[in-house]
Amino acid sequence: MEIRPSLRLFSFISIVLLGSVMAVGFSLLSVNYYISGLDKGLKGVMFDIARTTDVADGQSVDVIGFNVARRWEDTPEIIQKRFGSPPEEVNQLQKLKDQSSIFSIPENIYFVVLADMPEGGRKFVSRIMLERDRVELPGDTPPKNRLYWALFSALLAISVFSFILFMIMQKIAKPVESLKNWAKSMDQDNIQSSPPDFSYSELNVLASMIQSSLISAHRSLEREQDFLSYASHELRTPISVIRSNVDLLQRLSEKCPLSEKQQLTLQRIQRAGLTMSDLTETLLWLSRGDEQDMEPEPINLHEKVNFLCDELNYLLNNKDVDVDIDVESFQINVRATACHIVLSNLIRNAYQHTQHGQVKVIQSGSRVTIINSKRKIDSSLFETGSKIKKVAMGYGLGLQLSEKIIKRHGWFYEIADEQGHYQVTVDFCDSNHADPGKDFPRSGGHASTIPEEE
Repeated sequence: MEIRPSLRLFSFISIVLLGSVMAVGFSLLSVNYYISGLDKGLKGVMFDIARTTDVADGQSVDVIGFNVARRWEDTPEIIQKRFGSPPEEVNQLQKLKDQSSIFSIPENIYFVVLADMPEGGRKFVSRIMLERDRVELPGDTPPKNRLYWALFSALLAISVFSFILFMIMQKIAKPVESLKNWAKSMDQDNIQSSPPDFSYSELNVLASMIQSSLISAHRSLEREQDFLSYASHELRTPISVIRSNVDLLQRLSEKCPLSEKQQLTLQRIQRAGLTMSDLTETLLWLSRGDEQDMEPEPINLHEKVNFLCDELNYLLNNKDVDVDIDVESFQINVRATACHIVLSNLIRNAYQHTQHGQVKVIQSGSRVTIINSKRKIDSSLFETGSKIKKVAMGYGLGLQLSEKIIKRHGWFYEIADEQGHYQVTVDFCDSNHADPGKDFPRSGGHASTIPEEE
């Protein structure tokens, strides 16, 4: 199961991490400024002591914990040992400390400065702070406990910050969640209802925009459905007139034979009339949207396949196409009109878009597989996603309409295509009960099952 990222969780974690980094950064900066301030204060004291203390060469003077000497050899031995050589920079405080880690308090600290006197000359001023000399005042917290208290205070501050941030995000996320649920619940029954108040003006504006977009899309869909229905109804009459007149001309031709060219023209008109008639019936059936007159009824699927193959055989006139029909006796309860439309469109597409080669129609049980192949295929037609490929291998308006009908009924549907080979399989049982493992010829490629519409 794929875990999708949450914008709310991402924002919460990002802000908490950003706040924690800022808190740690400012804490380290504060500690650095605090220590730097202490060093500057200590340096000032050392300069004052150097100016007010007289000391001769060869001796050193201790003043309130500070040592003053004119020569490096006269400074305390531990200072010479720790620093190794006298400071080279004048008036710059040098510091060394014994510290086990950055989180622990230094055990011993050593300071030394080479002070340049205004009246002339230079003096070394040093200070030694040893752990054994440290005096603990009454009420002082032990250093180790101070570290624990600092860590506890930091965790407490982060926890309080996270809690406050969580409450703020809840206040913001709840209306957004309500907007999402409201948008998901929109359908044609409540699309005209006024959207609820989502607490924030930006969300209310967004809800109004969503509703306006859905209303516009719904009206466009209604207009398309109305146009489809009206156009289908209006086309039925002229198509019926064309077909009836074609039949009349065929009867008249029996008494007065037509020329070969006239006969070919009449056949073209007849084929076009049949194609338009089937297409109009399909569009009209899809535009109705209800199936009250489409109750399932038992039909012999093998007879239906044979009938349609014979009826559409005119599409193969003057083509170098071999048709192989393999059926077995099988009866199934299905909506007859939907089954007829799907089979008719699939077989018609195979016949229309195969100029030379072979068309196989295989019916086994409730499953029908239609394969159209070509002997010579232009490789340029097989670019992935190309519309040319779809037309060459059997796609068309009829196939698209068939897909809509199949989707509406939840039938199993599979497409597989390779260079020179195209296969469509439909199973008129429910897609949940269809057996994809039946022994059918397969060409690999892409396969898809279209679920039943809600």
